[in-house]
Amino acid sequence: MSLGVTVDPTAPEAGARILDAIRTGGVSLPGPGLSPSLVRVSPLGLGESYAAWLVTDGAASVVIRLARRRPEDMACPMIDEFRAGPLIPDGIGSRPLAMDDSADNPLGAPYLVSTFAPGVVREPSAWDPPLLRAHARRLAVLHQRRLALAGPVGGTGSRLDIVDEFDGAYSWWRSAHPEVAETPEAAALARLIRPRLAAAAPAFDGIDYAFIHGDLVATNVVVDPSGTPRYIDWEWARIGDVANDLALIGGRITGGPWYVPMDADTLDEFLREYHSARADHAPESTEPIERLRTRRDAWELMERFLSSLHFEFQSHRSPTAAMYAQATRDIRDGLRAVLDDVR
Repeated sequence: MSLGVTVDPTAPEAGARILDAIRTGGVSLPGPGLSPSLVRVSPLGLGESYAAWLVTDGAASVVIRLARRRPEDMACPMIDEFRAGPLIPDGIGSRPLAMDDSADNPLGAPYLVSTFAPGVVREPSAWDPPLLRAHARRLAVLHQRRLALAGPVGGTGSRLDIVDEFDGAYSWWRSAHPEVAETPEAAALARLIRPRLAAAAPAFDGIDYAFIHGDLVATNVVVDPSGTPRYIDWEWARIGDVANDLALIGGRITGGPWYVPMDADTLDEFLREYHSARADHAPESTEPIERLRTRRDAWELMERFLSSLHFEFQSHRSPTAAMYAQATRDIRDGLRAVLDDVR
């Protein structure tokens, strides 16, 4: 438990505290009308930044996500996720409703209330072609609004430069955690990846931007009984390149529970389904599919490399260290295989 958080967000006591605050009026829940006397609270999920609790009275439900870190230690400010709420299309997934980013509240930790998106997270190996096609169509709905500049929702925007993005992120890792970012293995991969991103940079010139989820790995997608994917946990939502979201779900470079393995044919089908659906939802943003593919491939290289740094860092401190260590090895093996193919 960190400073600024007065209750362990993962402990049963946190659930009891939520229940008491609702029943005594310490917390007023927005959204669907919940009957405080009938409310039940149960753990829903656990991420690195938040512990999620389901609040339901049997007829309506919301999710309360308690921060596991101090506000200043969050990767993305809670307010950014809250501001993203109005840009989330109806029915696409959960939506932030309210927040309190202080620890001096009845729940004892900063929290965010969101709507509940029913469904289950599928293991990467359980993502079949119909689900990938459904995901591609849902992404096209999410990305339908055309925007001129990239950046945080409600913040100052700019044109996106993929090499600058890589340099900035890798520089942060080298400064904050040189023990993982400056190993011979990491440095060698960075030296190979940067020229590939520079070669892809022309595909980023003059592109339209859209509202993107920013962290649409498999663990942030729930699938309902009809097979419809819905998106949760909008912590990294922002205005950006749609190809970023396309790269996050998976591809050739995979590891852990986050990334769906896709061979060349599966990836091609996924991209074509998205390209066709986006032409329907945002015809003014239609672009050659090969340009989209080039950017998706560049984002995959960059995102997996940076994720491997994060996973190696977690492998030295997380209760699930072995999972993170294996994911680091798998992702770096995948990076080397892809980089070898394009030499």
